[in-house]
Amino acid sequence: MNQINKSEGGVILVIQDFERLAHFQDRFISVGISPRNAILSELINFRFESNNQLIILDSQIISITTKTEINLFRKLCFNYLIVVALGDHCDVENIVEFFRLGVADVILPGFDDYFLRQMVLRIDKVAHLRAKSLQQQAQLEKTNNELEESLRVLKQDQIAGLEVQRSLMPERPISFGEYEIAHFILPSLYLSGDFVGYSVVFDRYMLFYFADVSGHGASSAFVTVLLQFMIGRVIRKHELEKDSSALARAPEGLIEHLNKQIMGMNLEKHMTLMAGSVDMCSHSLRYVTAAQLPRPILIENGKPTFLTSTGKPVGLFESARWEVHQVELKKGSTLVLFSDGVFDLLSEQQIDEKEAILLSRLADCPKSLDDLRKRFFLEDVDSPLDDVSVLFLNRNS
Repeated sequence: MNQINKSEGGVILVIQDFERLAHFQDRFISVGISPRNAILSELINFRFESNNQLIILDSQIISITTKTEINLFRKLCFNYLIVVALGDHCDVENIVEFFRLGVADVILPGFDDYFLRQMVLRIDKVAHLRAKSLQQQAQLEKTNNELEESLRVLKQDQIAGLEVQRSLMPERPISFGEYEIAHFILPSLYLSGDFVGYSVVFDRYMLFYFADVSGHGASSAFVTVLLQFMIGRVIRKHELEKDSSALARAPEGLIEHLNKQIMGMNLEKHMTLMAGSVDMCSHSLRYVTAAQLPRPILIENGKPTFLTSTGKPVGLFESARWEVHQVELKKGSTLVLFSDGVFDLLSEQQIDEKEAILLSRLADCPKSLDDLRKRFFLEDVDSPLDDVSVLFLNRNS
């Protein structure tokens, strides 16, 4: 497939010397090509439109010594099919340099018609490959633009989803009597598979749950919305019925209820979970865990210890049962929960080593959630490998 236009103007000669120009005109006409003449300023100002425009450029009128000249020459070779007509004083180094800068070919001194025909054939092939490359480049740019637009829309959807997800979580910490509770979530994506909820009911019970749904992104975030709805419905039912006895037993039966609901939906998702109820009159914490890792940490007198944590994940076993544990919350004690994403922020390899680091950094008891975030350098983390969530519950001294 010929790409070089052999009609008049299909080849442009940029040659300043009159005798040399006439020689090139005669030679091209003899092989059936009618060239037209141009001056150097037309070339360097990019007056020619076609990317496959063949231009014979006299080596005697170009300079490629400065950085600016070299960059201009490269740009010319990128935009046009430049063939350099070598002078008598050009050597092998000059030829190598021209090809390095991107010329399509060179014409040696004393060339004949056969050489010229072969050169045109070579340039035809180059032009064909170049046209194909430009076509592929244009298609690639189109595809990239479409992909960028899709990513932009996806990002907007993710951000909107994040705002919805955040609106379902507590807007601010709760401080009630001797107790305060707060949380922090650092998502690995715009949407998080971690979810936290807490509230005070009947001015006596501080209820909370802390969940980590398997996976990341939109599908996991969708399950957290379902989780919030299901737990919220149970709490509202007890509130409307003024059933304080049920809250006194909480979270008894809660995880069995959630497990049945989740498995009935065939979501192919499971979750780890801790749900708890603090009786702010008796200062007892009743809690249940479902494969919560790291285990809940209770800090008393500046000494952190892991609470008993048993139970299988929610959403995997139909007949699973979960045991309710109970501990006393003494004055000045603090309960800290982490999602397993915090393990990815620690350099240690083994789980027991990572747990030891958690305990060491919680020694002397963080005074607030902000203090805890600083101890684990969470403020310096931009894109964690996994969602990182923290819940901080404290009984003031």
